[in-house]
Amino acid sequence: MLKVNTKKHLDELIRDRDSWKANCIKLWKGVASVLDLISPELPEDQPRVSRLTPVEKAQRAWDWLQQFVKDAGEFVGAHVLSMVRAHYPLVDLSRLERGYPKEVGPQEADDLRAGLLDLSSTVIGDVNLWRLVRRKQTTCELACLICRRR
Repeated sequence: MLKVNTKKHLDELIRDRDSWKANCIKLWKGVASVLDLISPELPEDQPRVSRLTPVEKAQRAWDWLQQFVKDAGEFVGAHVLSMVRAHYPLVDLSRLERGYPKEVGPQEADDLRAGLLDLSSTVIGDVNLWRLVRRKQTTCELACLICRRR
């Protein structure tokens, strides 16, 4: 009697384990590509120090996403500034580091931004960040591109 119950419970545990394993594999297939987009790991054809496990990737994903967004913002900013430099080579762009002039308050700054949304969409539409993602460029490569454009 004990062996029958033990075997029955063991079979149930194995089924549960297999079910969890199958669900974990499905989950991983769903998120792996997203994590790979923002992962600073090197592409497959370049040597790696070590490969991260799915759990390690998931644990680091938020930091990677924050860095990716920061890098993307800097890349877009460099794109816009390079266009300004190309059209107006004599303009001193270093003045932009200080932000808006003192006489422009927060509401006026918001109004200026809102008034430039259409133009911004056109200019930013010229930036193809997905080209960079598809090629799985690392954060370092993206930073190099930003530096080259400055």
